[in-house]
Amino acid sequence: MEVPTRLPLTRRDWPQALQELAQQLDDGRIYDRDLSGLSVALDAVLEAYNRRPYVRLRAADERRAIWGRRHPSR
Repeated sequence: MEVPTRLPLTRRDWPQALQELAQQLDDGRIYDRDLSGLSVALDAVLEAYNRRPYVRLRAADERRAIWGRRHPSR
C-alpha cells in the first residue's frame, strides 16, 4: 500500500499559504501555545528573505527615497 505524501509548496503557492496563515491568526484558529514556535519559524523566513541581495538593494532605495522626502536639499 502506498502512503500519500504531501508535495512541498512551490513559489506560486506561498503567497496564498501566507495569506491563509494570516487569516487563521486573525480568526484565532492558531492556539496561543503554538505562537512561540510559529514566531521562530517566521523569524527564520524573514532572515532568509532579507539576505536576498535584491531585497536589500530595494530596501536601501526605499530608505533613500523616504529620507529625501523628510530632509529636502537646502
